Amino acid sequence: MAARVIAVVGRVNMSSIPDFTGLDNPFGYSAPIWQRFTDPARAGRFAPETPAVFSGEAGTPAARSVLRLQFRFAAAHVADARFQAYGCPTSIAVGAWLADWAIGKSLAELRSLKLAELRAALEIGDDRAHCAAMGEDALLALLAQFPECST
Repeated sequence: MAARVIAVVGRVNMSSIPDFTGLDNPFGYSAPIWQRFTDPARAGRFAPETPAVFSGEAGTPAARSVLRLQFRFAAAHVADARFQAYGCPTSIAVGAWLADWAIGKSLAELRSLKLAELRAALEIGDDRAHCAAMGEDALLALLAQFPECST
């Protein structure tokens, strides 16, 4: 199911998505979540022919959310990153934060991310912890493509 949702989301015309920039936060999301939701700078995907790009995706069936991360590596570090997310503002913010955070990181640094660090950075409460766990799962799926000894 996650692959089908990503395929559909990948075909969405980004110009048809509403612009939430500058809007008040009517639902009471934390400031870091709302900022990344309203201005997701690294949203999108790399062109299929882009070299050295690795992807990882995860979803939460109960919430019907999906997150795909794409990292482009150069010199054993993340040179650029993109994300695609289908879900609530917290899910989108998690993808945006991970894409920003990953830039310049080595595999060892990527592997060192703890769920608590992600939750703290975005001030994610217990009621949305599954969104942070989905982000961690997407990152782990991406890292699973690399042998442990390559860090």
